[in-house]
Amino acid sequence: MKKLLPLIPLLVLTACSNPILSSSGNSDSSSSSEVTSSVASTSTSETTSSEISSSSSSSSLSSSTSSSSSSVPSSSSSSSSSSSIEVPPTPSELFDSFHELLGLKNSTLIDENYIEQKFIEGNVLTNHYFGKFAEQGDDGYCKYLDQGLYHFNFIEDGIEIDRCKTVNNDIDMCEFFYTTYDLKDFKTKWKKTTDDFVYTSTEKEISVLIAELDGQGVLAEGSDSFTSKLTLASDGKSAKYETTTISNDFGTFQMSFNVKDLGTTTHDSVTSYLATAPRLEITNEFPSEVKTAINSMFAMDINAPTGTSYAHDSYVSYNNDSVSQIFYEDFLAGDQVSNYRSYLESIGFILSDITDEKDDLKKLGYVRYYYEKVVGSETLFVELYFVPKIQLDTFEQTLYPNGILHLRFIRPNE
Repeated sequence: MKKLLPLIPLLVLTACSNPILSSSGNSDSSSSSEVTSSVASTSTSETTSSEISSSSSSSSLSSSTSSSSSSVPSSSSSSSSSSSIEVPPTPSELFDSFHELLGLKNSTLIDENYIEQKFIEGNVLTNHYFGKFAEQGDDGYCKYLDQGLYHFNFIEDGIEIDRCKTVNNDIDMCEFFYTTYDLKDFKTKWKKTTDDFVYTSTEKEISVLIAELDGQGVLAEGSDSFTSKLTLASDGKSAKYETTTISNDFGTFQMSFNVKDLGTTTHDSVTSYLATAPRLEITNEFPSEVKTAINSMFAMDINAPTGTSYAHDSYVSYNNDSVSQIFYEDFLAGDQVSNYRSYLESIGFILSDITDEKDDLKKLGYVRYYYEKVVGSETLFVELYFVPKIQLDTFEQTLYPNGILHLRFIRPNE
């Protein structure tokens, strides 16, 4: 199961073990030097063979023919001279090398109208937004120590960890997000053109991936025809990806971005933070945004379940500036349903008649409880359930080995 979460919804970006990052060497230069080295090695091998043969013939001659053997050093010198000639890699070799470098999970994607995204050693994904998208603030995802994969926001004095995507630190970040790493899988689907460094494709898969990475995957998914182009730099160290999609219902869409700094991408502030980051601790409290939203919706404070942890995912949605839904899931708390039901009842919530235990058990394997409370002229609801590990699919079980405790605070008709 791949790509559980889109990197962002339409036009809004939200998406592999050592969190202490280091900048790798210039992989592109090293690939080029390997080609040169191979050529030099071949010439040297031929020279050595020539020297051995000449030396053997020379040793069998009498001293009167020594002048003839003196030609051996001259021949050797000529071979050595030819071995120093560097043969530049061909366009095809640069194409291969570029795709090998994509596999390092270390590169920068940039669309100056939208985003600069850095993928660092497979452990960090950072998003810097441009133009109208900048107001949402820079963010990213990282492998945090050995505690799993987390979302973070950039703040004035560093980064702030918030939402958890999995408590399993062994999960590859590419299982969650489309990244430049995915581009390598389409190497064989590009067709050469008369230009040595330009390749084209009409395959939907390539177009959709380009669109996904540029934050517009929905547009490509709904299109009817696709034309994509890959333009490789003459040194094979960067490239431009472009796609044009045509929807019979909605028109033509064009998307593009550049990929660069393969194998050398870094982000100093994230690297520095993760090098000394403290371990995350269980607080037994809702995140501050959730607490504030609950108080706004119910005009009262509502405690979190026992065992509420740092490994959570939460969102607050609004309608006309009023809180409409509060979503919270915990991946370490375990089954707290019984305790939390008692707590809700103790603060005035009653079990709603929309709860259907038998039907839920039959269809889901667990029960969704709904509690309600009248606040002013409204009846507000709390949805509560626990999904045990056994009810998750095989891949989800690796993500959430403790199961998922789910809470949702709801206004009617939301």
